[in-house]
Amino acid sequence: MKKLYVFPGQRSPARHNKDFYENNPAAKLLFDEADAILGFFITDIMFNGTEEALKQTRVTQPAIFWHFSGNSCIYY
Repeated sequence: MKKLYVFPGQRSPARHNKDFYENNPAAKLLFDEADAILGFFITDIMFNGTEEALKQTRVTQPAIFWHFSGNSCIYY
């Protein structure tokens, strides 16, 4: 079976993964890894930050990636 990953544009609802992060060990591990790789707490910005902070390109692009990577932990 082939897999296809589709990533939306800048206005992705990255905050929606908070429930996954809090309730799924695989998703939590993935997001904690993102914090370590990026060198800042993207999870804090994604889940608790202001809209302005989330709109920064250095945050938005990885947030979109991790948002959909987190979703893949749920389904695969």
